[in-house]
Amino acid sequence: MTPEQSERRDPEADSPKKREGSPIVDPRFELVEEIPSYKGVRYAMHLVREKLPDGKIAERDVVRHPGAAVVIPILDDGRVVLIEQHRTALGENLIEIPAGVLEAGEDPSIAAARELEEETGYRALKIERLLDFHPSAGFSDEIMYIFVATGLEPTQQNLDPDEYITVHVRTFDEVRQLVRDGELTDGKTIAAFLYILAFRPDLTGRDGSSRP
Repeated sequence: MTPEQSERRDPEADSPKKREGSPIVDPRFELVEEIPSYKGVRYAMHLVREKLPDGKIAERDVVRHPGAAVVIPILDDGRVVLIEQHRTALGENLIEIPAGVLEAGEDPSIAAARELEEETGYRALKIERLLDFHPSAGFSDEIMYIFVATGLEPTQQNLDPDEYITVHVRTFDEVRQLVRDGELTDGKTIAAFLYILAFRPDLTGRDGSSRP
C-alpha cells in the first residue's frame, strides 16, 4: 500500500452534496475507517470498512463523486431537446438529456445552465429544480440534481474537445415511445421524464394548462 493509499479520508473534504429530503440514518451501522484506494481523473475509489449490526466488519468499494447536474430542456412548443453522445463504458451512443459533473463547491443550478448551453446550444430563461436522486447507491455517493429548463433561446454549442454530441428534438409522445421500445435506456433521462409525466403534467401541456 502506498503512502497515498494509507491516508485516511477527510470527511469534510469529500462529504457528499446536500440533497432535498431527510436521510434515514441507521445507528446500527458504524464507520470503522475509510482509505483512499484509487484516484482517477474525476472520481476517487475508497475502501470503506463498516461495522454491521451483528458486530462483523464489512469491506465496501465506494466511489466518491462530486455530484452532477441534469437538465431536461423544453421548447416553447412543448418538444424536448435531447442529445446523443458516445458512452465509452458501453461502447455505444446513448440518447440522453444534458448533464455534467459539478465543479468543487458549484451550485447545481449554475452547472445545469452551463451544461444546457454547452451541450445543446440553448440558453434558458428559467431553470427549475425538480428532484434529487441517487443513481448508483450500491457503490457511489453520487447525487444527481434534475432541473427543467424553459424559455429556451438558441445560442451555440460549446463542446469540450473530447465531446461529440448530436442534438435531437422530440415530442413527449416520441420520447415515451423510445423508452417503451428500449431505444432510450439512460437512467437519469428515464427518471426525469417519468417524474414530469407523474407529477408535472403542466410541463407537457397534457393537463390543459398553458406551459411556462
